[in-house]
Amino acid sequence: MDLMALIQQALEASGKLRDLSKKLEDADFKMILADLHSALADAKLESGELKIKLALAQEEIVRLKQVIEQRDKGKPTYNSEGVYTFEGEVGRFCTACWDSDERKMRLTDLASEFRFVGQWECPKCHAGYGAKDA
Repeated sequence: MDLMALIQQALEASGKLRDLSKKLEDADFKMILADLHSALADAKLESGELKIKLALAQEEIVRLKQVIEQRDKGKPTYNSEGVYTFEGEVGRFCTACWDSDERKMRLTDLASEFRFVGQWECPKCHAGYGAKDA
């Protein structure tokens, strides 16, 4: 049973105790019971917030593992075409995307009618590469 279910169960028990307390005339008991019910409600809210924080932390862990994995694969090599290549990877990669946030973006071929701006384009930042000198 998860924490939220346990807290919900405790809240229900607290509610039943509150119903029973209506039959009693002890003010101290009623005050303690009200404090208990309030504390359990606060705990339920806090556990929901903690679940959200945990999910965000797990996403960050996955992202950081990917960054470490990229670094483990090695740094790019700048070649004479003005693009990056990576050992063990096929294709040419955008220098701008790698230099700004270490994102490997494989370049795509431009259609022949657009070759005046270059041979390849980054699908992310749209940088052109391999332009012929006029």
